[in-house]
Amino acid sequence: MKVSLAIVWSILLVGGCQGPEGEVVAPAENENPDTVLLGHVPGGLPEAFLEDASEHSRVALQRYIQLSDAISAQGGEGASELRPWVSAEWWPSEQESFAFYEETGSRSLGSSQLSRFLVQSARFTPRGTVEVGVIACVDTTDVFVLPVELRDPPALLWEWHPDYEDFPGGPAEWADIEGFLSHPDVSWGSAEPVVFWFEGPDLASLLLTSSSPWWGVYSCASSS
Repeated sequence: MKVSLAIVWSILLVGGCQGPEGEVVAPAENENPDTVLLGHVPGGLPEAFLEDASEHSRVALQRYIQLSDAISAQGGEGASELRPWVSAEWWPSEQESFAFYEETGSRSLGSSQLSRFLVQSARFTPRGTVEVGVIACVDTTDVFVLPVELRDPPALLWEWHPDYEDFPGGPAEWADIEGFLSHPDVSWGSAEPVVFWFEGPDLASLLLTSSSPWWGVYSCASSS
């Protein structure tokens, strides 16, 4: 079953994705995600800055994804819980994306997973803040978007999807699953690379400032 891009990104980000404004350069396949960190300040970087940038940005991203899942599961309600963790400039994009669920009467079901985490930039800005850019695979293969009033998927579906191994049930169970998946307003996500930018007064106070699909060469097909 194909999923429209609008649905995919509503699941993935629950935040308005914007296309890249300039040329992007893909990271090399053999680069270590924990060491591809860039930053230059007079006198050098503080001790353990790069390691701290990786740790704090991962925590910030995981928190963002978990909160987004929880809000979309409620049909877009409770979006204000995410407000303290995104910048004032980016907040309208979050509101617009959550409005998708309210306007369409939809909800999500399932949990997004984070993998192949790569910090591509970590630096002190001329404004005196810390900025961290991340490319990560956000896997929503196990997340469904469905109408609020529609029943949850058959329990057996969670055993079969998303690995698509030999179906463990019989004809009746398969008919039940097909009936659910054939609903025109049911869709599920995929594993896609996304660029996230964070900024804050220090690494412990990072806020999401933007997110967008990664258009470079960075496959999530073999994420682990």
